[in-house]
Amino acid sequence: MIEIKDKKDCCGCTACASSCPKKCIVMESDKEGFIYPIIDLNQCVHCNICEQVCPQNKKNISDNMIPETVVARDTRRKILSIGTSGSIFTSIIECTLAEQGVVYGVIVDKDKVVRHVRVDSMKDCRLSKMPCSKYVKSEIRGIYPQVKADLQSGKKVCFSGTPCQVAGLKCFLKKEYSNLICVDVVCRGNPSPLFWKRFAEYLEKKYKSKIVDVRFRNKTYGYHSGTMKVLFENGKIYYGSARTNYYLRAFFADLCSRPSCYKCQFKHIQHVSDLTLYDSWHASELADLKDDDKGYTNIIIQSSKGKNLLDELKTIEKYPVDTLKAVELDGVMVENSVNWNEKRDDFFNSIEDEDIKRHCLKFMKVSLKDRIIENAKRIYYYKKFKESV
Repeated sequence: MIEIKDKKDCCGCTACASSCPKKCIVMESDKEGFIYPIIDLNQCVHCNICEQVCPQNKKNISDNMIPETVVARDTRRKILSIGTSGSIFTSIIECTLAEQGVVYGVIVDKDKVVRHVRVDSMKDCRLSKMPCSKYVKSEIRGIYPQVKADLQSGKKVCFSGTPCQVAGLKCFLKKEYSNLICVDVVCRGNPSPLFWKRFAEYLEKKYKSKIVDVRFRNKTYGYHSGTMKVLFENGKIYYGSARTNYYLRAFFADLCSRPSCYKCQFKHIQHVSDLTLYDSWHASELADLKDDDKGYTNIIIQSSKGKNLLDELKTIEKYPVDTLKAVELDGVMVENSVNWNEKRDDFFNSIEDEDIKRHCLKFMKVSLKDRIIENAKRIYYYKKFKESV
């Protein structure tokens, strides 16, 4: 029987609850907004399947040597402009659906919940929301069994998520499927859904309107100046970078991520996924490319399936680079967990008790200098980006 003695030992993947033959494990949110397994001891038969499928107890490194890496991006201007880095996932989605497959990815739904969803058609309006970064721990309950059902029916399936979510899926499935492609995204951490909920409510109150779309990292002012963009029902738009955005500042200060993110078991170059994606901030140095501030992606090719998929993508340009050099320049989060912020527990202790802006300002300061730079940056990047189009 699985027992969580230290919350740093649970990544919240749901493999245990999804595998329980007695359905006696439910994933429930704690006071920080993160889900953990709760076992009904009256129903538990102590089969230990939950322990066997836990990715925290598994080897989560592929048997490959140092894998190949390419720097890549989509060649279509519009697609590149709306993606987070090189907009690679859009091409992967298109390729999968063209073969009558299904894609599991993350969106922000109409209730502002960041969740995994299943898409099987290019006509699905949720598709446009999948390729962009989401700095929130996604709602994934119930997804693994859906993936398994699609695989067993013979459908081609593409599943994307964080390394722990992909590892959890592989453990849940217990076998390899030739019709499964897994794409994981290197992450800094998984921020609290509760914190995101509070911040979204703060924005709606401030702008007196419901949120209809969120981009956690938009290229409003270019790739190197990622900015949160929030569109409201009344037509207003909010922009804010980590200089002035309370949510992003808390994230990059390591105040709001899941406890397991501070002791992540999935920080290494080799993953059990087929492709691993992360930002290529130094594409010009790695592949002798012009840095036009529109973004590139580093792709670690973890398997032959991943390599074959990349070869099928006709709308991307890719350049082989040295894997270790790419990790050295851009991949600090490939091999390292974030450091525990000693103020983290205090941050969560009173997160629901007061106005979220007032709460955040207790733990971080937004200086006048930050605000001036943020405003000046809008003018500078607007001109720069427009001139390059």
